[in-house]
Amino acid sequence: MEYVVVDFEWNQSPYGKNASNKRLPFEIIEIGAVKLDEEGREIDRFSEMIKPKVYRKMNHVTKNLTGITEKDLNRGTVFPKVLVDFMLWCGEDYMFCTWGNLDLLELQRNMKFYHLEDLLVGPIKYYNVQKLFCRFYNHESSVVSLEYAVDFLKLRHKGEFHRAINDAEYTAEIFTFFRRQGVIICLRVFRILFSS
Repeated sequence: MEYVVVDFEWNQSPYGKNASNKRLPFEIIEIGAVKLDEEGREIDRFSEMIKPKVYRKMNHVTKNLTGITEKDLNRGTVFPKVLVDFMLWCGEDYMFCTWGNLDLLELQRNMKFYHLEDLLVGPIKYYNVQKLFCRFYNHESSVVSLEYAVDFLKLRHKGEFHRAINDAEYTAEIFTFFRRQGVIICLRVFRILFSS
């Protein structure tokens, strides 16, 4: 089995919550993933910018956080094409690893919006590396930032946070750190939003 450590960046309505599309409040605009073998060694990477269909103008918070511009998005590829390429890249025998569970929730919501539910049959099995970090270090909160965890573990900063491929790489490093420490990882099963 391989591990697909994935991160998504998403945009939302630049005009506030009341102006958002109820079926797609957060539109994925970037996918970044690092594939690890069973020993935790990196074997491949996936990184794609997505040209949005719903929110073509960047929300100011998202733009400031990620540094992604409308010009960047316009050079992207449409979500259905990127998703098909990503799922083919994942292969047959893999498990997702994410920093928290929101990325997989938004992935499913975006897939449902584009009627692509059949590309990912559930339930989705994944490791929530954020929860693992919080439990292992007895953090009162079950939600800490990826940057906090990287600094806490004294990992080297290699790139800006809040870019999908960089965040996937940091999450992969933390996941691999726990595996090398012999930490037993409990499997978390994420129930999909739609039935297959």
